[in-house]
Amino acid sequence: MRIAAVAALAAANVFPSFVLAQSTSEADAVVITASRTEQRLRDAIPHTTVLTRREIRDSQATDLPALLQREGGFEFAQNGGVGAVTGVFMRGGRSAQTLVLVDGVRIEDAGFGATAIQHVLLDEVERVEIVRGNVSSLYGSGAIGGVIQIFTRRGEGAPAPVAEAMAGARGTSKLSAGYGGEVGDTRFSFSASRFDTDGFSAIDPRLAPGANPDRDGYENTSFAGSLSHRLSARHGAGLSLYATRGRVEFDSAFDAPTDAHVSKQDLEAVSAWWEARPLERWKSRVVLGQGTDFRTDFRNGAIDSVSNTRNRQASWDNEVRVTPEHRISLGLEILRQELANSAFTQRLDRDVDVLRAGYVARLERHSLQLNARSEDYSDFGKADTYFAGYGFDLTETWRLTASAGSAFRAPTFQDLFGFGGNPALRPERARTEELGVQWASGPHRVRLVAFDTEYRDAITFDLATFTVRNVREASVEGAELSYSGQISGFDVRASLTSQKAIEQEPGAQPLPAIRRAKTHSALSAHRPLGRWRVGGEVLSSGPRPDNDIQTFARVQEAGYAVVNLTARYQYDRHVYAAVKLENAFDEEYRLVNGFNTAGRGLFVSVGWQP
Repeated sequence: MRIAAVAALAAANVFPSFVLAQSTSEADAVVITASRTEQRLRDAIPHTTVLTRREIRDSQATDLPALLQREGGFEFAQNGGVGAVTGVFMRGGRSAQTLVLVDGVRIEDAGFGATAIQHVLLDEVERVEIVRGNVSSLYGSGAIGGVIQIFTRRGEGAPAPVAEAMAGARGTSKLSAGYGGEVGDTRFSFSASRFDTDGFSAIDPRLAPGANPDRDGYENTSFAGSLSHRLSARHGAGLSLYATRGRVEFDSAFDAPTDAHVSKQDLEAVSAWWEARPLERWKSRVVLGQGTDFRTDFRNGAIDSVSNTRNRQASWDNEVRVTPEHRISLGLEILRQELANSAFTQRLDRDVDVLRAGYVARLERHSLQLNARSEDYSDFGKADTYFAGYGFDLTETWRLTASAGSAFRAPTFQDLFGFGGNPALRPERARTEELGVQWASGPHRVRLVAFDTEYRDAITFDLATFTVRNVREASVEGAELSYSGQISGFDVRASLTSQKAIEQEPGAQPLPAIRRAKTHSALSAHRPLGRWRVGGEVLSSGPRPDNDIQTFARVQEAGYAVVNLTARYQYDRHVYAAVKLENAFDEEYRLVNGFNTAGRGLFVSVGWQP
């Protein structure tokens, strides 16, 4: 089996319930995304990592893509600077094959199936959980490469404010403030931020003379709020809201150099929940949520296009602890997607009814996870998926895992009815097999996973006929290595991904997938020195195929290595100052052919914390 060969190759090359519990050891942190039930990170069978406020603070990253590029299996491509259109590649899949949730709510664009994560800045984010692989049996359409779940900030401890101001290169500035905490049985948190940058020209005019050579700036205003109350020992309720508004200037390679393009995009995720324990062993949770993505593009001040998506969802989840070692879950969900797009003459919508079941067990050295999901789409019918995972503890520190799962992606409205749309499209389907080994001891956690994903009826755009079609050949095989822990006083995170992503255009030979490298890696290390906390990171990627920005001919983008350096000084218990030297060695590289990336830049912050 190819997956065994991949594992051998990798080994040769590298040695919300009410509260999510925290731990000093990441391996003991509690996560929920991997099984939709609370479990220790070290017990999760799918390859899962978590980024907490500490990792976010250490990175001094501005937005979600910049934070996630440290994680194994994750790549992104950005058409310019902060706020520009961003493509996400989890385990070599396309953007529409990765599901992004904000507090459990979908905010994907129903037209293209992707989420505009470039507008998710980090001041309102408490933690991020990343689950790799086919988990459609837990979350439905799009969870082929994996799931990224963003949790916004929650109040904790005595109510207190937070605030930060930042200024730096390229006319960049940021102001953020928040207030949150606990009062009796009530928890609350409210935060807001404003980010501005003059940026740089998105497109290199040497490669696309028609592009406007001026700077392309970005503005972002974000807000998050949460409120929860424990009504009794068995009942609780709450609500959350996350909203972000981005305005980005961008370039086109096919216009006059004087043309000005602007995109305004509003993302919002709102949810209300009620949780109860009718019996000691039975936990029930009802959630109502809505995610929206409203985007308007302007050309020379006039509206060029409009696309508004609304995802309404309702779920009823039940978990029964048959014994302390056996948990059964059953869920019912309803999803309604609506799209109003200037390219269509009428509003489009679809309804999805879902039945989901799961089983998680721990029997001495053995662990088991089984999930099944059946979805009924109003426009194309049923889609059934499953996940079966097994873990075996060789010792207290060494663990083996194996899993197999299926996933699917429903055709988007653009696939069906947009330019070149094909109403006869079938859903994309995928099957993944994985083998993994984990070592977790004290603060250390190392995990190596080999995977093999095969696609059936992959959806692609046929350049020969200008139509969207299903094709047979698409696959990704590879291995991911991740480490988190402490070495010689440094808090260290490292990842290495080796993969072979293959795609086929209709009537053509299978080729390496564009904008996906065969290898990419990251290493970060931070440590305290008195009142200082200093650190840095190296982000590297091998060469990647791409299409020429003007001719669309196949080209090769060079690999790169970017170094970022950070320092933070704690003046007293509350006041701190921080500095970041981004791209310290001024590496010249591209994520997308023809598009520029940021050069060296210095950023300084001051702030107040509880």
